[in-house]
Amino acid sequence: MMRSSLLSLLFAGILSMATAFVVPSTTPARSSATSLFAKYKTMDEILALFPEDKPVLINFYDANTEGAIKDDIFKAKQLLEDRAKLVSIKQQDYPDLAKLWDAAEKSPSMILFKDGSPVTRLYEKTDYLDVVAHVGRFCRDE
Repeated sequence: MMRSSLLSLLFAGILSMATAFVVPSTTPARSSATSLFAKYKTMDEILALFPEDKPVLINFYDANTEGAIKDDIFKAKQLLEDRAKLVSIKQQDYPDLAKLWDAAEKSPSMILFKDGSPVTRLYEKTDYLDVVAHVGRFCRDE
């Protein structure tokens, strides 16, 4: 378990230039509602980290698909940077949140939040053009 946590932290540090990651803390959470190592207990806590007026695309990903999707996630983040914030969260680090948000079974599972509410989802879409085309429709000024 310790090795897995260290690898997660190392990978998150390496990819921090590619996308924002919500990294688990090393102290146990006070609630059993999330993983023992999860720093954030609710989606509202995560969304509060990004106070800009932009929508936030939460990318729940599995450790097994991490390597395969990182380039596409980086490209999608670059193309969406003026319209949305892309944040990646490993399903294994936040299993209860992933399950609560129906993002535990498929990787990646992406949820776009606008004004704190989910507006669209993508499941198992890995091509950056698919992600940008789908999400971009919900990021237009009205």
